[in-house]
Order: sequence, then structure tokens, then C-alpha cells
Amino acid sequence: MNSFEIVPKQKYKRLTWKNGLGFTDEIAIYPEGAELKRADFLWRLSSAKIDQASPFSAFPNHDRVLLVLKGQGVRLSHCFEEGQEEEQVDVLPFEPYEFPGDISSRCDLISGPITDLSVFVRKAEVETLVETVEVEEGDSFPWIPAGTWNFVFAAQGSFEVVPPLQKRVQLLNEGDTLRAQLNEPISEEDPVQIRSILGAGKLVVISLQGDGGI
Repeated sequence: MNSFEIVPKQKYKRLTWKNGLGFTDEIAIYPEGAELKRADFLWRLSSAKIDQASPFSAFPNHDRVLLVLKGQGVRLSHCFEEGQEEEQVDVLPFEPYEFPGDISSRCDLISGPITDLSVFVRKAEVETLVETVEVEEGDSFPWIPAGTWNFVFAAQGSFEVVPPLQKRVQLLNEGDTLRAQLNEPISEEDPVQIRSILGAGKLVVISLQGDGGI
């Protein structure tokens, strides 16, 4: 039977960045027992506040997706090969940006602190899709999770979640994460209904595809 679990933000695990320059709230990591500092995870989902310019930690075996949840965005500078000029890119709110974890990278704030959402995946072993969905008040987003691991992060607003074949309504508050564990495919005719309440909302939908299971 498929299961749907809401992980409240109060249960995220606060850790020091790998480079020691800040803090990250770990939402989920796989496999169980893997650790950020050892970088022995297959994938990791986390959120952090960046309040000053700083270098990014290096993750030689991983790629990452960065999405700005709050604030005006960041300017990332990458050096892909030693001796080459840096390449810069502005990462704006709710625009997922993917880049290698094994290159030298640093960030500068465009205009004040930001809060981000990061997805780390081991190179050549996990594929990731990260997208933003806007939901008007009273409307529903019909979610059909199809990856090996699937998440919906409530970026703005609150939502009611009604899984397929279930009558029990679950509440997904801003900052919480809905995690789906699939033992069988979900029909397109009976998706997970995620309805925005108390105003319009924004969701970040994350699908991870790879070998293994939860």
C-alpha cells in the first residue's frame, strides 16, 4: 500500500554546513545513517538561510539543485577548470538551478539574506526533477508521484492533502514536506489532491529516480 507522510518543519535536523560557515535543516537523506559531513548519501534534501557572501561546500561525488524560497536571489560564481575565468549566474526566486558539486563555487547576495532549498544527488546514480507549482486559493494541484522517491515542499501557504483512496485529510503547512512512498503506481484518474487554503500558495515538487527504495 502506498503511504503519504507529512514531515513538519519542526522535525528537520539542524546541522552545521560541511564548510562550517552556516547551518542547514536536513529534511530527508538516503540511505538511513548517511551523514552530511561524510557525504556518503545517495541523495539529500535540505533548506538553509544564507545571510552573507560565502563559498559553497564541495561535494565531489554529487550534483545539486538550488532553489531560492525567500529573498531576492543569489549570484553564483563557478570556476569549472583551474586557470579559467569564473562564470556567473543569477539564481532568482523559484527558478531551480542545477550545477555540479565538484566545482569551485561561491555565492553573493543580490539584495539581502535568502532561504534556499537544495537537492543533492550522487552523480550518474540518481536523476532529479525539481519544479515550482502555483496553486490559487481553493484550487487543487493533482499530484501523481512517479519517481523512486517523491516530495512536495510547501514553499508558501497552507494546503489540505487528500491521498488516493483515502478520506482522511492531512494538513501541509508552510515549510512542511509531504513525502510519498509508492508500492504501486498511482492512477492519473485518482491523483493526490493538494488544495490551497488561506490564500494562494506555492509548492516545490521533487522527483528522484534511481536504484533502490525507501
